[in-house]
Amino acid sequence: MKRILSIILAVLLIASLAACGNGQKTETTAKSDATTSKADDTATQAEAAQQGAKTSADNDILILYFSADNTKDVDAVSTATPMPNGESSVKWIADIIHDEVGGDIAPIIPSKDYPLEYNALADAAKAEVDNNERPAYEPLSVDPTQYKTVFIGYPIWWYTLPMVLETFFDTYDLSGVTIVPFNTHAGSRDGNTYNMIREREPNANVIDGIAIAGSDAGSDSAKTQVVEWVKKLPLE
Repeated sequence: MKRILSIILAVLLIASLAACGNGQKTETTAKSDATTSKADDTATQAEAAQQGAKTSADNDILILYFSADNTKDVDAVSTATPMPNGESSVKWIADIIHDEVGGDIAPIIPSKDYPLEYNALADAAKAEVDNNERPAYEPLSVDPTQYKTVFIGYPIWWYTLPMVLETFFDTYDLSGVTIVPFNTHAGSRDGNTYNMIREREPNANVIDGIAIAGSDAGSDSAKTQVVEWVKKLPLE
């Protein structure tokens, strides 16, 4: 009987040792798997960050543009615009610039829609200037401060910058950025707005822009004028 008990105890001892060994192996394997997973996650995050930095570095130029047609109401844009191909004169210039220099292009979309009829729009613009308003606009799809060169397009409204552009310059510090304005007008040329932008962004390099009469937008001569101007710009 003692001999049988000894054999049973020996078997139980061996089984216990085997279980401990297996448990230690499982725990070690789990730690190893967790370490590998963490390393993979870190590598993935690093790769994503590197890819994001590469994208930013590849796009050094941004073209921003604003007009009354930049509205959340797509139907209004498509049914009432001064251009026969369904786009505003400012966007027409922005697209020509984009064709020449590449980069990113984005609209400044006001949070409220402006009237597209000329006299009504003039009245709205005058009211904003008289009240020194800062109209809100929708969040931009880009960060202008991350570009070396930012083209900014707009119409002359009531002989000056549209007040939504004042909101834009209040929002962003474009220190170190080269700003290239372009605008449309009905006789005011640039309306001294290039110097106004220099005052708003004293630490930026503001290049004299180009002013195209709204009535000339869409013509071959105006397109040639814009292309020749772009080619002479001192861009890096």
